[in-house]
Amino acid sequence: MKKLKLTAYLSVIILVISCRNNDQADSPLLGTWKAAKTMTVSGNNGVILLQNSLTGCESNTTYQFWSNGDFEYNQYCSSPSVRETGTFSYGESTKVITFYITSGGGNQQGSETLYALTESEMQIITGKTDYDNDGVLDTSIIIYIRQ
Repeated sequence: MKKLKLTAYLSVIILVISCRNNDQADSPLLGTWKAAKTMTVSGNNGVILLQNSLTGCESNTTYQFWSNGDFEYNQYCSSPSVRETGTFSYGESTKVITFYITSGGGNQQGSETLYALTESEMQIITGKTDYDNDGVLDTSIIIYIRQ
């Protein structure tokens, strides 16, 4: 009887771990993304108001997402550079990436809202301002290219 209980217990643990590790297995985020450009989109009509290619340290900023639900973020424009690691989840209907950051000895939660996600581009909303002074908030975006 004890062997049966132990076998059942171990089976449940293995099932839970294997399901957790595959939670993001089909996520469209998987892979490495490198910062490429910024743009501002009109809140009034969706027209691109401004677009700039990133250069220098900004162009070396990366996200990496793995199928086991882990992520790594690297940003080199501050001193010291920023490296965050942990786990992530992605809500396709909400277009929100939730980060559970475990690097640096603490547990923090953060999120990013996507403007768009395609096979080759991940567009992250960085803010809303009335760039063109038309009384409607415009969307600032940073675009990452899949590597």
